[in-house]
Amino acid sequence: MAKEKGSAAGPPWAVECTFLTSAVSANDLPAAGFPEVAFAGRSNVGKSTLLNALVERKKMAKTSNTPGRTRMLNYFHLTGDSLGGECYLVDMPGYGYARAAKGQVRRWTGLIKDYMRGRAPLRRLFLLIDARRGLMKSDREILELLQGRGFHPGSGDQSRQTESGRA
Repeated sequence: MAKEKGSAAGPPWAVECTFLTSAVSANDLPAAGFPEVAFAGRSNVGKSTLLNALVERKKMAKTSNTPGRTRMLNYFHLTGDSLGGECYLVDMPGYGYARAAKGQVRRWTGLIKDYMRGRAPLRRLFLLIDARRGLMKSDREILELLQGRGFHPGSGDQSRQTESGRA
C-alpha cells in the first residue's frame, strides 16, 4: 500500500532535505545555483525549530534554549516535485541578545545584514517575530533593510529591484 503524501514518508512538498554547508563570511557562501529561502529573527525566536517542522525532521537544524547558538548561515538543500526543482533553505543566526562575545555578535549581525542586502538568489525571507515581545527596534531595523531591497511584509513579490538591478 502506497504512503500518502505528508505521512511518515515526509511532507508533500519535500522529497529530500540535506545539510549543505555553513558560512561564517560572504566568501563561504555557496555558489548561486538555486533560489534561497531564509529564516530570520531575533535570537531564540524559533527559526531552526520552524525549519525542522517544515521538513519533518527533528534534528535537521540544531536547536537550543540558549540564545545565540546559531552563529553561521546554515544551508540545507531541498528537493521536491512540488517545488519544480531545487532550492536552499537558510537558517540564519539571530539578532539581538545572545550569550556570546560582543565581537562575535557584531560579526554575525554584519553577515546577516550583508546577506539580506546583496544575496541575489534570495527569493523569500521569513522574518519571525516573538509574539511574547512584539515588534522590537531590532525587528524594525531588519524590516527597513528588507524594504530597501524591495521585500515587503506580507507580500510574496518584490515590487522593485535593488540599485544593482537584482531582485
